[in-house]
Amino acid sequence: MEERSIASRRDGGIGKLECLIQFDEVTYWLSRTRDLISSAETYSYSAFQESFRELRREARKSEFALLLVLYKFERAMKKEADANQQGQ
Repeated sequence: MEERSIASRRDGGIGKLECLIQFDEVTYWLSRTRDLISSAETYSYSAFQESFRELRREARKSEFALLLVLYKFERAMKKEADANQQGQ
């Protein structure tokens, strides 16, 4: 039964891998932001501000993408659970 679940997510649903990849994307942008803050004294204020804005923009985009993937994953899981319950 587990193989069928994995296959159905692979054939049109969202799998765990997509969720994990998106988590890594969020982590990447947050770590870049942390690195920028750690080395803030090496930047002029305007350079820091420009870099910070760009990093936060990318982080927000990746966070939004993560929420979408998680929502789709949850819907796929619910659909599977409903199909399994009807099949019993």
